[in-house]
Amino acid sequence: MLNPLRRFDRRRTFISYAVRDLPLSRACLERLRACDEFVFLDYPQRWSTSAQRTIAEWVRSADRVIYVATPHSRLSRWVRFEVEAARRCGVPVERVALL
Repeated sequence: MLNPLRRFDRRRTFISYAVRDLPLSRACLERLRACDEFVFLDYPQRWSTSAQRTIAEWVRSADRVIYVATPHSRLSRWVRFEVEAARRCGVPVERVALL
């Protein structure tokens, strides 16, 4: 069965970031889109089982995860969840350190 999230014939990148770093993450998103990548950038939401399932699906369908490493993201449980989900699924995680 085809995965509907994989319908794009471009590299799919999921950006994992802390909410406080959204402006930095949006800049990263725009640079990747300029390179014709399909980018998943989730927006702030409440911690819930359905949100976790959606994020896990996005991560699973990605070709890579970019972890935006900042002091805020190191404390984020969402970021930890996303990076751990990627590692469990074998999706490569690329760390980008921003201060």
